[in-house]
Amino acid sequence: MDLGQGYRIQPITYQEYLDACARIEDRIFGDYFAFRWTDTRTPEQQARIQELGKMPKGIQVCLGLFFEGELIGWQYSEQLNAQTIVMKDTGWLADHQNKGLYSRLLPELLKLFEALGFEMVLSYHRQTNNQVILPKLKAGFFINGFRVDSYGMNVELIYAFNPDYREALHVRSGYRTPRGRMAELLGLSGV
Repeated sequence: MDLGQGYRIQPITYQEYLDACARIEDRIFGDYFAFRWTDTRTPEQQARIQELGKMPKGIQVCLGLFFEGELIGWQYSEQLNAQTIVMKDTGWLADHQNKGLYSRLLPELLKLFEALGFEMVLSYHRQTNNQVILPKLKAGFFINGFRVDSYGMNVELIYAFNPDYREALHVRSGYRTPRGRMAELLGLSGV
């Protein structure tokens, strides 16, 4: 997929994704991972977690972001269930940030996820990650909730391909009054 200005995103293997993470992740995310808690799991617990990580995960979408042929980042997504894919990890080197790449990448990813047959896309972001949250909201994602984990407060975003479900998200958010078919689908007939 050509993103213009010398940028291209193309499929890579899961192993190539892991290798890229090991090679350049610290240059992409900086000290973000320095705030991890001290790992107090027993060796048995750690071994079990590693075994779970080797289990088949369903559909995985591994894409490398290339600039003039050089791998500078990635986008990794993983199937959650039959209807949903989760955008798990996206990043590229700092020299290539703030160039509108995310806004150009997002529509291509949504087309790909829809072509794969998914009905929804989920993603989670630190509440301060406006470089990702704002383009997603502009692309039609909804804020679905918040969760707190060891990294702090995270925003859960959802994108629905089904127009009825998208409309229901608007209605449930309070921004639209249910009418006609949507009112019936939500059990609010007579509105």
